[in-house]
Amino acid sequence: MKNKIILNISFWMIVALAFGSCSDYLDETPNKSGSAYIYHIDQLYGLTGSPDLYLFSSVDYIGYGVTGYYMNEQLLLSDAVEYTPELWLLGNACSADVYDVYCYETDWLEDQNAMNITWTPSWERIYRFNTVIENLDKVIQTTENVRNQVEGEARFGRAYYHFILLTQYCLWDEEAPGIGYRDNTAAQEIPMRQTVGYTLNRIYEDLRLAEEALRKAGRTTFDFEHNFRPTVPTVQAFRARVDLYRGNYESALQNASDALAAHDVLVDFKNDPQYVLSSTREIYLLDETDLHVASTLTVRMMMNLVNRGAEMVAEYEELFLPSVSKGMSFGAPVSEFFYNLFDRENDARWIYFYNAYQTLQATSLLQPVVLEGGTTPTPNCVKWSDQQWLKPANYHSYLRFYCNGGGDILGMTTAEMYLTKAECLARGGDTDAAAEILKTLRRTRFINDESAENIGGSVQEVLDERTREMGAFWRFYDIKRLNGAENAGITIRRTVLSDPADLNSATELVITPDDKRWALPLYPVEAERMGWPQNEGWN
Repeated sequence: MKNKIILNISFWMIVALAFGSCSDYLDETPNKSGSAYIYHIDQLYGLTGSPDLYLFSSVDYIGYGVTGYYMNEQLLLSDAVEYTPELWLLGNACSADVYDVYCYETDWLEDQNAMNITWTPSWERIYRFNTVIENLDKVIQTTENVRNQVEGEARFGRAYYHFILLTQYCLWDEEAPGIGYRDNTAAQEIPMRQTVGYTLNRIYEDLRLAEEALRKAGRTTFDFEHNFRPTVPTVQAFRARVDLYRGNYESALQNASDALAAHDVLVDFKNDPQYVLSSTREIYLLDETDLHVASTLTVRMMMNLVNRGAEMVAEYEELFLPSVSKGMSFGAPVSEFFYNLFDRENDARWIYFYNAYQTLQATSLLQPVVLEGGTTPTPNCVKWSDQQWLKPANYHSYLRFYCNGGGDILGMTTAEMYLTKAECLARGGDTDAAAEILKTLRRTRFINDESAENIGGSVQEVLDERTREMGAFWRFYDIKRLNGAENAGITIRRTVLSDPADLNSATELVITPDDKRWALPLYPVEAERMGWPQNEGWN
């Protein structure tokens, strides 16, 4: 897509001014060498308030709307996307690297480029937060409130990125190898890998201290205008996420409830002018003669949203934290399982976010064809022979926020907190209360209230609604937690080509609940340098 990204420069100037009085420091941007001279608390305040910590890859990318790449691989590993052998080989629907990941091959997953997606930027941000924490009491101070706020923000950020690393590179079990916990800036000190339980305890401890510091600083109410600066409700929302992942449902319910008490806005996006759908082109499905149009698909996109790029992430009121990953959802076809979860006539999420037909536009299937009675080729035609192996789900992929590419929500949202409450209540037997929460959410997601209220409050209904709301991006994470916390027994099955150039080499790939590949492989050079054993199960 070549739509020009229109960013509101004045908006980002306001954001920049909100960093604090640290212009001298920003002229000497700190780097991983730690060579910048830090002498004043305002410098640390500016550092913890930078939106590139959560939203952008770096400050330099703000003008381009390029968000960070985090947790992208998990999208391709779940049962929510499907690259059939035909779509891969005949449709050229993705790159060889993408198909390798889909097939659970390690060539790309162990490549340095893959490590730059989640591993490297997460540790880099952890290093920055550690720089702040180490210098808190070594610099010139202003007020105790500022010092406490900076500490709370830094401890939250350190916990946030350790959790991302934990869920990507570790199995769920508490005794499995963890990700350690980096709590200093000493380059020569490599943390021991420890266990998942150890890393979790350190995450919880940082969140406890973050909340304590933010309360001392008076940061107890949610501040949407500056939501890139964590407050107590931000900490509570994130703790609810960690609790749910671990199956700590009582604590998850309490934290989600506390977060929603501070911020409970749900965006009825179908009535938002920024979300108005525009018809941008038509795709023609031909009949068996390839001379006539049998049916037409209309590409519909939210052009106002797309043209404003990452600015719309900062304005999205449901976010506790403006954190988005530039993901692969943009062209990844959803699976039949995911496709069949939706009421496609009435669910506005499906209507608005899954009908840009990016998958088809990324393939070689759209061809110019001279139709009967015509003299010039009609563009964007799908021939009859290709339609015979295309599944209905193959046409659809996710597009909402456009961040110089598709953007998947990474930060906690009010919708996630509603779903967390509903799941905890359902697991506790209060299905009526769970159902009411789901209906509250769905009234902002469905075209009419009758369809919105057509749901109960069983655990499975909550989980299905969570998958619809959170999208394919979070499905791998959810299967992992459900298999771990609930022994759900969810297995991933897919047909892949053992020889990517031969349709006759199709074989079934099975990822069972006890498969070691629920923990992604470490970059071999990095693992060797750190003395960490490679994650098991990978070829």
